[in-house]
Amino acid sequence: MFSVLVIFAVMKRIIVFITIILTALINPFYSQYNFDIGFNFGGTGYLGDISGTSDEAKLFLGDIVLKQTNITAGIYGRYKITRKIHINNGINYVKISGDDANSEGPRGWRNLRFQNQIFELNSCIEYTLFRINDLGGSGRYRTSLNLYAFIGGSVFYHNPKGALLENASSPIKEWEKLRPLRTEGQKNPYSPIGFSTPYGFGAIIKTATFYKFGIYFRYMKNYTDYLDDISTVFAHNPSEGNIANQYNGPEEISTNFTIGQIRGNPKSFDDIFMLNFTFSKIISSKNNIYYADYLMKYKMPKKFKSKSRYGNRRNNTYQFKNFKKKKAKRTMRANF
Repeated sequence: MFSVLVIFAVMKRIIVFITIILTALINPFYSQYNFDIGFNFGGTGYLGDISGTSDEAKLFLGDIVLKQTNITAGIYGRYKITRKIHINNGINYVKISGDDANSEGPRGWRNLRFQNQIFELNSCIEYTLFRINDLGGSGRYRTSLNLYAFIGGSVFYHNPKGALLENASSPIKEWEKLRPLRTEGQKNPYSPIGFSTPYGFGAIIKTATFYKFGIYFRYMKNYTDYLDDISTVFAHNPSEGNIANQYNGPEEISTNFTIGQIRGNPKSFDDIFMLNFTFSKIISSKNNIYYADYLMKYKMPKKFKSKSRYGNRRNNTYQFKNFKKKKAKRTMRANF
């Protein structure tokens, strides 16, 4: 247990250290549009020992149950290393759940259920696969589109809870933490710390006003089989009325749900997938010329704008003497 806590503390410090280093690089002399910070939100699903509607398990996303989808949300910071490569560090809240009441046959008779709230620290590398610099073909190059793929690593904390019900249709009154109960007769409780390899793909639209809007699909390949507290065999008989064995099926096959009989599938880990929307703001130095152009073009009050004509060429001239958002000792001008 102590070693697990040490590993978690080290991973947390590494991610914090990386974030600090990247943030330190955001300075007036180095950065132009290299760093953005934002949040993500969306829906999440779980693939494990309590999923699917049929009496037999299916592969990959074939066991999705829409009514078992939940929410996820988080914050992140993204740093541009090159034009195609970014590093994304984030913190996520993920909720997953499952109920045998949604399945048929033996999976439904098992009559188990769970919910789990997960807190995750992650770091991923994003690689741009395709880019459109002028989305819409207006010729003004104000909006761009990036299609990208990503892969990384994460560490998370989880603590599944279960409910004891006489039958699957009874209302759930109270959730109980399952890990301390050692529901499968473990000598020691499984670790609440898990590791994962998140990967996926997404799209980002960047506007000329320093905002990014995106969507991505993310799959977490986890290395634990206890997100739902189910993995190996029964350690209790149905007649004991234990939260670990709530069999509610035909009496003639109840022997298949007694001590030592299969309760889950230890050969397959519990995975998570999510579809998220993102929004972020590019953090740019107020001392660089690009930020000054942005202020002059989009934030300048009309009363400070004047137009002049030189021959056949028309120019927009911006007078900055009294402009509060960009004070200067001399008049600043920019033509577009």
